[in-house]
This record gives sequence, C-alpha cells and structure tokens, in this order.
Amino acid sequence: MKSSVYARAGIHDRRLRAGYQVCRRTFRRNNSTYYALGHLLPRAVRPAVWALAAAARVMDDLADNGPDGPRERAARVAAWSAAYRTDLHRGDSPDPVRRALVHTVRTWGLSPGELESVFAEQYRDPGRGAPRTWREWIDYSRSVNSVYGSQIPALLSRLGLSLVAHARHMEAYHTWLQGVQLTDDLEDLHEDLARGHVRLPVEALEEFGVSAEDLRARRWTPAVDALVRSLVGRARRWLDQPDLLFGPVPGLAVFVRATARVLLLRLCAVERAGAALLYRRPRLPWAARRRILTRGRAKAALIWWLTPLSPPPPVPPPVAAHRRAGRLLGSRTAPLAPPVPPRPHPSGARPPDFAPGALPRHVAVVMDGNGRWATERGLPRTEGHRAGAEALRDVVHGALEAGLPHLTVYAFSTENWNRSSAETDALMGLLREHLDDEELWTLDVRSRWAGVPDGLPEDLVQALLERERATGGRTGLVLTVCANYGGRAELAQAARALAGAAVAGHVDPARVTEQQLARYLPLPDLPDVDLFWRTGGEQRTSNFLPWHSIYAELLFTPAYWPDVDRRDLWEAMAAYARRQRRYGSAPAAGAQVPGLRP
Repeated sequence: MKSSVYARAGIHDRRLRAGYQVCRRTFRRNNSTYYALGHLLPRAVRPAVWALAAAARVMDDLADNGPDGPRERAARVAAWSAAYRTDLHRGDSPDPVRRALVHTVRTWGLSPGELESVFAEQYRDPGRGAPRTWREWIDYSRSVNSVYGSQIPALLSRLGLSLVAHARHMEAYHTWLQGVQLTDDLEDLHEDLARGHVRLPVEALEEFGVSAEDLRARRWTPAVDALVRSLVGRARRWLDQPDLLFGPVPGLAVFVRATARVLLLRLCAVERAGAALLYRRPRLPWAARRRILTRGRAKAALIWWLTPLSPPPPVPPPVAAHRRAGRLLGSRTAPLAPPVPPRPHPSGARPPDFAPGALPRHVAVVMDGNGRWATERGLPRTEGHRAGAEALRDVVHGALEAGLPHLTVYAFSTENWNRSSAETDALMGLLREHLDDEELWTLDVRSRWAGVPDGLPEDLVQALLERERATGGRTGLVLTVCANYGGRAELAQAARALAGAAVAGHVDPARVTEQQLARYLPLPDLPDVDLFWRTGGEQRTSNFLPWHSIYAELLFTPAYWPDVDRRDLWEAMAAYARRQRRYGSAPAAGAQVPGLRP
C-alpha cells in the first residue's frame, strides 16, 4: 500500500521515501486519529499531509518541550526555521522531516512564506502563555494552526480540482478549524498543565471564576466543570457549519464531515472524563470511531476513484527556482529569494520627508481615466488599461520608497461587468499579467485580494489566492487588489455572516457593535482609509470601501491614471499631510498640522 501511495505521489527516490516514512511514523505515533482521517484524502496527497503534520509536530516539540527555558526553546525554533529556509534554497535537506517538507512545498507549489510565518509566530512566543481574550485565541489559531488546515484544499486544487466554493466559504472553514483547535486544546489539557501552560483564554476562565492556578494545581471544582462544559459547547457550535460547501469536490466534503463526527465523539469523551481530564487524555470510544472511519473511507475511496485527478507536477530544478521567483499561473512556485529594494525613479526624484505622524497609513486609489486616455489618443480602450497597469507598477515602487504601509487599488468593480466583453476580457488578462509580474513579485510586497469569485475565471481566482498565500511572509507594503469588488456587497456579506453567528448563538444581537460587524468583513484587519484618491477628474467614490473610508480625506485629481507615476502618489500624500484631521471635533487652539519637514 505504501509503495502505491508513493507511486501515486510521484515519489520514486529511495532517500526521499525514507524522509516521508519518518514523517508518516511521526504523524501516526503522535496523532493516530488524524492520521487515520488522512486516508479519506486521495493517495497522491497523503505524503504531503504527512510532511506538513510532522513539521508541525517538530515545531511544537521544539517550542514546548525540554528542561531549558523559553529563550533556549526560542533559539531552537529559530535554528530549525533557518535550516528550513536554507534547505528550501538547496532543494534538499540532511534532516528527514525537512527533506520531505521541502519536497512537498516545491512539488505542490505551497507557500514557503506562509509556513515561515508559522515558524515566526512560534519563535516569537514559544511558551505561548494564556491569551487574554477569545479574539487573541482566535487570531493565534488562525495564524498558526489554520495554515496547516488550509493546505489540504491547496493540495487538492493542484490535482486539478475546482475549489472556488472554498474561497467563497473561507470564513466558515476558518470557524470550523477553530472548532478543531479548541477540541485539541481540551484533549491536550493534561499535557499543557504538565508543562505549566494554560492555553485557554483568560476571558473564558474569568467568566466562570476559574484561575490558571486552579488548573495548574489540578483542582477540579464545580466552576472548572462548568468551564469545560461551556468550552465543549463552543467547540460543537464551531464544528457545526452547515454552509461549509466545497462545490464540485464531494470528496473533500466527506473528509470534513467524517472529521467533524470524530471530533464530536472526542468532545463527548471530554465531557464524560470529569476530573480525569486534568491528568490524562480522554478515552475515545474505539468502536464508534472505527465505524465512522470505515464508512468514510469506503465512501471517499469510491468518490476519489470516480473523480478525475491530475498527477502532481514534477519538482522544478533548484537552479531554476533561484533564477526566477516562479509564475503563479504556471508552476506557482513561491519566491525563495529575499525581497529586492524598489528601483529608483528615472528622474532621480525622491519621496518627501514627512514629519512624524504625517504619513498616511492607508491610501485607497480609484485608478480612473484609462479608457478616456486611450480614446483621446485614438487607441482601443484596452491600451489605456495596459498603460494604467504600467502606472500602477511605478506607484507600487513609490509606495515602498515612501514607507507607505497599505495601498488598496480598485482594479475591477462588480459594475464593470456592464462593459463590453472585449474590454472585460482584456481586464481579466491584465489581472493575470499583474499576478505574473516578476518585477513586483521580487519586491517586499504582500498581496491581498478583496472581492468575490462569482463570475471570475477559475484560474484567475486560484491565482489571486495563490499570490496571497505565497506573499504572506512579506513585511513591507500590503497591496490589496479589489477585483470583482463592490462595497455594498461587502457590507451585505458581513451582515449575513454576523446574522448567522447570532442565530448560532455566537453573538448577542442586542449587543452588536461596530467592532463586531467589522470582524465579519472579508478582510477584517484592513485598516481604515486615511487618503481616498481618485484620478481622472471625476468626484465620486463609486461603491469603493464604504466602511473603511468613512473618515478618509478625499482627493480628486484631473490627470488620467496612465499619466500618473510615483511622484503623483507622493504629492497626494503630501496634500494629505498638510490637512488637519479632526474626526468631528473642534480644532484645538494653536494646533499644528504635522505636514512635511522643512
């Protein structure tokens, strides 16, 4: 059977198979339930899952175990992460787990930056003390554990399966993964307490009058019992995601449903364990677990046998991976080299010297005037959009030079579908070219996408998601591309998600706040817009970022977007710096505008 799995995955080298075998044994030894659930996935992806799971276990052990202190454990995590980066460049590793992980990342086009962000988070706080609030707990869960969960849809998409519906229901999937993580935390409570850790939010403990010291002392009180039952109920609600759909990929739905059923069994075992939960892992009903897994494997095997799957792609040569970052629409190999600095403007112009507090944090741009620019020159409108793409490239360089943290551009609105098919096709093509732009790919730019997949070509949706995953480790400019985006639709989507949370009992409708609604926006961490800039002479906001722009400074300039370069961005930022922002209050006597340094 193992040889068949390796053959399906295209793994023929004996040394490489040995690395995957170590990962397989590590995964099976440390989590036999999840290992068994992995058999509900296609054989071709199973070795990749073994490698990801084994790497996660190694990082957990380095961060949590050993007699030394947090600083020493942090150093071990950092050393392993550095070795992983080096091995990724080489395309091989002397360590069997890293060898398999490097092969998995390069073969399946996964994001090294995304995985490195997990390592960085564990390095930042290897002890991971108790989070203060549920929000902190959820943020940590999403930044670390959900990364591994998100790789399964990514692997299946590389087999040629359509997962557009997965993008549309990403929030439900993340909530489901939170249920997975909370179940794991409850089951592993005894191990964490043995290390002196309490991973449950302080907010949850305080609600029931439980202290971390009570748990570390293994005191089982009525308050602790009530806390555990409340956490079990929360995990069950998170796992109950009826809207979690995967479109034409029923095999993935079988995997998710079987996993949820096993997790619900585990939650029942946690509830029954009582005080024993503080000393040992709850005993899972063996017969019920086997029944779920047996039925799931039979159903999944039939579905995957009937589903046409493409073989995994060949591994690109290491030299080629060094030579170029990789094209998203082709090999989708993530960038391996450190980011390069922005190129200077041909004129030698440099950004203004902004005074402290004068630089906007977030600039949103309506790139208007492309079609009119082309028409006035007797050119097809598509040439105006092409010239506009060149202008955007220079503006991105300028944003990096000026130290702008966030730049959001309106690339394609939901209303743009009313244009001719020739023009919309050209815009889709330019979006593809933007995603495959090697010059932008090498900069310290983290790409994000705001919009909905409905109507977009499937390969473009996958490319947008791949680019977002691959640049997740970048720390410079955050470039958000709004493609197939509508502001009102975004607010309606957030309202639907919030209403669903209220129905499920996660939110009290009588206490809904602005902050709660903002958390259900597609990009909840996108900061408010400081400067809303529209080119082309028109003076309207056109359904662009209505929630984020409520207190934005508005700037309308006459030049068509293709005539704009980074110097216009700097002038727009300078105009912002000269304004006095009051947010509804009266100006203080003698208040000074930060402006520019002389």
